[in-house]
Amino acid sequence: MFPRQSEVQFALVVFMLSIIALIFSGQLIIDPPISLDSNLLAMNSRAFPLLILVSTVVVSFIMLVNVTRETNLYIPRKNPGISAEVPNGYWQQGLFLIITITCALLLTTLGFIATMFLLMMSTAILVGNRNIFQILSVSILIPLCFYIVVTHVLRTSLPETDIVQRFLGPLIRLLPAF
Repeated sequence: MFPRQSEVQFALVVFMLSIIALIFSGQLIIDPPISLDSNLLAMNSRAFPLLILVSTVVVSFIMLVNVTRETNLYIPRKNPGISAEVPNGYWQQGLFLIITITCALLLTTLGFIATMFLLMMSTAILVGNRNIFQILSVSILIPLCFYIVVTHVLRTSLPETDIVQRFLGPLIRLLPAF
């Protein structure tokens, strides 16, 4: 199945913006107002945003390479004039941006795991996945595993509600120390 032209354009824009953000990361990523030494964090406070940016560049680049390898990217239009219709792919991308921004705003209120659950579940439905078991299992397991790796292995705090922290605390203490 070939990606739609709107998906390729979106990947290209994300790739270019991520490259620009990496180039200007010194000005975009600021140090926290308090000193976070190795007793509080296992890694530099700038490392996590840089990992996300590099991952975004890699994923979008892989998609663009695969698309150029598999297709010609030239999709002739029936009507070369300006169309009043907005293609379905652009609506999905706009809705995805709204969902992402909403989840970012809810992160400190709902906590990391609940927010990522909502983001992953809504994104899966948005892209067409209708297998409820797959949606729920991936939307629960990936944020939970990511939370454990970041908080326990990397010793970096993520915003989380007290209820979740009380529930996960005993489970995380069972894990071996790193």
